[in-house]
Amino acid sequence: MGDLDGRAAQLLTRRALGARLAGAVVAGGVGGVAAQAARPAPDLDLRDAALRGLALAGQRGDPVAAAAARAALQRLSETDPEAAILARLYHLLDVRPAAYWQEGVSNAPPARPEDLAALHEAIRACRPIAFDYTDTGGTVTARHVRPLALVHPAQGGKLLAWCETRAGFRQFFVRAMACLRVLPGAFSADRRALLQGLLEKEEGGPL
Repeated sequence: MGDLDGRAAQLLTRRALGARLAGAVVAGGVGGVAAQAARPAPDLDLRDAALRGLALAGQRGDPVAAAAARAALQRLSETDPEAAILARLYHLLDVRPAAYWQEGVSNAPPARPEDLAALHEAIRACRPIAFDYTDTGGTVTARHVRPLALVHPAQGGKLLAWCETRAGFRQFFVRAMACLRVLPGAFSADRRALLQGLLEKEEGGPL
């Protein structure tokens, strides 16, 4: 009976070990392939909301929270450089949210919700877009751009983009866009370099 109990315990131990090894293979993968398949896709909306919160932490009047946010962003620059670049852009340009713009200061209409939805989707998918743009002087031009980020300063929501039409980085008030359309193709491979260039422009020089 003792031998039987010993063999049963040994079998259970082997089964438990096998189960643990199988779990490790699923979680860790063989050569990294299974690991990538098992890892869930990142929630880009949640990531973006967290980055905006970190970027504005220094405006809350709490030096402890601000220091914690700076430390988090420093760690982020090592693990997700693109996210760190976005956070710095939000810190520079999301100075005071557009929702707080005083009524009566500007007669400009708000951005259309359908345009904002299309822009968010194009940014996530790294899809180029085209639209007609009316500048502050009333001149209308057709633009073809690579959308990089949306920011919300007090004057109204803006798109930060690489403008193919002007061959340079530009900011566009979303409310001044018309006939917005998402174009075929993608610029995923160039996105990080474009964000880096945009940040250098906004900060006044190479990083």
